[in-house]
Amino acid sequence: MSEQKELSGPDLEVGIAMAELPESKPVLGHARGEPVVLVRKGSEICALAATCTHYGGPLGEGLVVGKTLRCPWHHARFDLNTGEALGAPALRAVACYEVQQREGQVTVGQKKSLPKPKSPPSSPGSIVIIGAGAAGAAAAERLRSLGCTGSITLIGEEEPGPVDRPNLSKDYLAGTAPEEWLPLRSRKFYEKIGVELRIGDTATALDPARRTVTLASGQTLQYDALLLAPGAQPVRLALGPSSPPVFTLRTLAD
Repeated sequence: MSEQKELSGPDLEVGIAMAELPESKPVLGHARGEPVVLVRKGSEICALAATCTHYGGPLGEGLVVGKTLRCPWHHARFDLNTGEALGAPALRAVACYEVQQREGQVTVGQKKSLPKPKSPPSSPGSIVIIGAGAAGAAAAERLRSLGCTGSITLIGEEEPGPVDRPNLSKDYLAGTAPEEWLPLRSRKFYEKIGVELRIGDTATALDPARRTVTLASGQTLQYDALLLAPGAQPVRLALGPSSPPVFTLRTLAD
């Protein structure tokens, strides 16, 4: 789905005075038809796309912490210099732009190329992740982006796989978001990055000494590294028999 972006603030291709950029506070503008934020840290100035890649939060209202910009909605963290997504729930980087300073003026140039991560000196031959929620799914994707070359298996109980849980109780519940928006990633995406999805075949036993996981289907998986990310169930209030029914909302089935 494409949306017409509303542009506000100064045209950063034309430029803005250095004196108008407060220390460590985002300033919203636009360049080449895209909303862009400028952040000044001492004499260094960074320019990033102004829309969070998780849920479209306004990074112009975000918080600068160290070398990161944090989304005001769900606290995703982005590297000021590279745009890399450093913390959940964002999985994708935001664009960064070239910045020029001349005679007290700051202008925004072309988009920078995203840096390629360095491959680790070594990586486990096989990784099993128990739990296909946001944490497990993000870990699988992050491992691949960091250059992990071993097999990765993501085990989850709920169909259709990793979904955007916040959306369950927001736009989807309100009827303003279709079901197709709920998966965090498509199955084709996981196939592309070499992550095997085991959805519905839950883990039933764990043997750390032998480094094995047994599944409900009876199959046993060997691992070199294991991540436990099973999530949690909602706490149910004990309101008494005369109280109205209380429904919990955690899964798409709910």
